[in-house]
Amino acid sequence: MAEVRKLSGRYRLLNPLGAGSVRLAFDEAEHRDVAVRELRVPPELRDSALFEARRATGLRHPSVVRVLDVLVESGVPWLVMEFVSGVSLEQAVRSRRPLPIPQAARVGVCVLSALSAAHGAGIVHGRVDPGNVLLTATGRAVLSGFGAPSLSMLPSADLWSLAATLHFAVEGRPPGQVPAAGADPFRSLVRAMLHPSGPPPVEVVRETLDRLAVDRPLDAVVEASGPLPPARVAAIGLAVLDRLVTCGGFHGGVQPGNVLVDDSGQARLTPLPRSGTLPAYTAPEGAATLAADLWSLGATLFTAVEGSPPAPGAPLTRAGALAPVLFRLLSGDPAHRPTVDELRRELLAVAVERA
Repeated sequence: MAEVRKLSGRYRLLNPLGAGSVRLAFDEAEHRDVAVRELRVPPELRDSALFEARRATGLRHPSVVRVLDVLVESGVPWLVMEFVSGVSLEQAVRSRRPLPIPQAARVGVCVLSALSAAHGAGIVHGRVDPGNVLLTATGRAVLSGFGAPSLSMLPSADLWSLAATLHFAVEGRPPGQVPAAGADPFRSLVRAMLHPSGPPPVEVVRETLDRLAVDRPLDAVVEASGPLPPARVAAIGLAVLDRLVTCGGFHGGVQPGNVLVDDSGQARLTPLPRSGTLPAYTAPEGAATLAADLWSLGATLFTAVEGSPPAPGAPLTRAGALAPVLFRLLSGDPAHRPTVDELRRELLAVAVERA
């Protein structure tokens, strides 16, 4: 039987937690379970590591495994951390299967929120990976591993590691040199975060993850429910058009996978980390203009109402009153497409119809 030890006269060491170096302990002063880990660093880095660890004790966030205490026992530094009951993302994926995108997005929302709080306090995690993300029984994700030396990394390194962790969550493997392909907004976001030029703005990452955590892409809605009624498709078109106007420039990614629909049927175009549409939704002129975005919107609405992307000679059998609008949007001549104001009036007229 292993010898039972106490750290600092109050933390009674118990059994190991998982296969790592973290152990369960009982805090006899506060009468609670805690997790403890020996802080293994070269002697020349010990002072700086202790400084970083003690600074981490001030970090408080619902998605952070708190560092409760930092102590030195017989010359050896130890971290005392909040005990969180859960399974690591790495264990969950390897023992079961990759996560569905909404669940992976919820993990991303939690971890990004934790990192934003840490970065705001001047703390870089430095070791974001699937083993340090814990999934609780309530579905909350919490980030462990604070208090270890960050090796002077920048906050952008944490965002790259978050992207690699989310890639693992949905693919079951690290991204390596070739991240997973896929036009859906989740994988597009992950690839953009892994790009050598650096991640998109944090606000774009946060907004996209927030939406993906609760909403479904339009192509998934059509696949599950079949073609949508013209009035509903027109309402989706109005929402996307408003986003394009607000964007104020070329979006370059209007396609069903980037249009998210909530439970009430409200739609929203996701902010695109980097431009790029599938061929079926790319305007024939290939220009970076609002008129090209409108062609892509027409192709997206065609798919929503007919159940498949437009193709040469493809008939409009379900579009009803929306058909003339789609014909104009999908004109090969940008000059023949409607203006924003014209399109808004035409879509509104269809949207208010009651079939």
